[in-house]
Amino acid sequence: MMTLKSERKILVEIAACKLVEGFFILLAANFLVSFINAPSEKILLATFGFFAGRFIIASRAEIFFARMSANVQTTFRKSIHEKIFIKATPSGELLTLIFDTVQSLDEFFLKVAPQIASTIIFLPMFIICAAVTDLLTAGILLLTLPIAPVLLWLIGKSTAEKNVRAWAELQKLNGDFRELLSAITTLKMFNRLDAGAKKIREASQKSSAATLDVLKLAFVSSFALELIITLSIALVAVTLGLRLVAGGIEFHAALFLLLIAPEFFLPIRKLGVAFHVTISARSSIERLKKFLVDTEKISGSIGKILMPPAITLDNVSFAYPRKNLPTLEHVSLAFAAGKVTALIGESGAGKSTLLKLLAGLLQPTAGKIFWNELPTSRVEKKSLLSKISYAPQAPHLFDATLKDNFTIFDALDDTELKNFLSELNLPLDLSSKQKLSRGQLQRLGLIRALLKNSPIILLDEPTAGLDALTEQKVLALIKKISLRKTIIIATHRDAVIRFADSVVNLG
Repeated sequence: MMTLKSERKILVEIAACKLVEGFFILLAANFLVSFINAPSEKILLATFGFFAGRFIIASRAEIFFARMSANVQTTFRKSIHEKIFIKATPSGELLTLIFDTVQSLDEFFLKVAPQIASTIIFLPMFIICAAVTDLLTAGILLLTLPIAPVLLWLIGKSTAEKNVRAWAELQKLNGDFRELLSAITTLKMFNRLDAGAKKIREASQKSSAATLDVLKLAFVSSFALELIITLSIALVAVTLGLRLVAGGIEFHAALFLLLIAPEFFLPIRKLGVAFHVTISARSSIERLKKFLVDTEKISGSIGKILMPPAITLDNVSFAYPRKNLPTLEHVSLAFAAGKVTALIGESGAGKSTLLKLLAGLLQPTAGKIFWNELPTSRVEKKSLLSKISYAPQAPHLFDATLKDNFTIFDALDDTELKNFLSELNLPLDLSSKQKLSRGQLQRLGLIRALLKNSPIILLDEPTAGLDALTEQKVLALIKKISLRKTIIIATHRDAVIRFADSVVNLG
């Protein structure tokens, strides 16, 4: 994750590159004028040298911007991954946030940020240089400069609204596509694939139309900006030409000012070309900030709770969005404190959903969940999640080393991790990013949950698909760490049911 110190260092490097690039532009223009006045090989070589140096420095600055973009994207993705465990988010919105929204920042850093830096550094340099050379030309440059930003601001207000609509349509398309994939077996069974494909096609067309509206407006804004900047440069050129004929300015100074006038407007021109990227990036930042800030809002309070707690469900119901029937309805159950409880029931009875409710990843649509006598709705979210370890049926393997995947919650002792791996017969290269089998992923999720060392541990089918010997090793490890912990295991396996202290049937 990018630190404040590293961010400042990159900004200083960018500013230094742009400052040197600006001097190279001015020196190249000056030497070119000198060569035209008095041609010589040395001046020509110096001119080519400064032009080449300008592009080399600009390339170096692009590398710094690319590094900053990667750091920022990594920071946002890590923050989003952390908030996944705090805030239940619709899959369509989550996919859009992690991929499209964060990725749009890359275009901002590669296309817009360099021009913003150039504008901040170059404009004062060129204005000062123009003022020293000729005050009238500097005045014309200053007079025509605000026209382009005002135009962009006016167009930006309309573009922002259209961009929000395009993002909403894309989010809906992602959600519909994921829903179709998850239900594809059922749709195939009832011969409803064509209807699902038609729904995706309609959502895709709406998303394309909304995106095209944004691009149309961006094209018009770029055209208007090009026209204004061209007229501004023409005004400078005509003024210099007339004054040169009248003898009001020297040829050397006029040619120098004519060469730097396009460079003066170049950063603003490039900003106009990438204007829709600016609007998209601003909307992306607002959505990311809203998602991250909303998850940090503190709600409820917490008093002293005896740990590990007894967990009670009082008339709890839950229904997924867009589902006609509730997954859980009027469920009242109790799980003993400090015991291992097996949660059993038929497939589809809602065991996984119940664990997500207990983990705080979903919120009941009705009823309450209690820790001892305290409703979990009154427990501050971060405090609640800090006391819960949850291992789903299919743990997620992040794009990181296996060691980072095992220790995503905290920096932990390597010895403890290696002991767990040894006890579960899981020889892995922790420094690698190797793919894992289903059984290995299950054990990764179990170890990840156990390493967190929370008083409440929720395990969803931790031994499904494992052979009997490996299953016994998993149960032995759970037994080893079960002291003063409330452990709930959703399972179908007879060995796990016999191992548990008590059994709760979600009938």
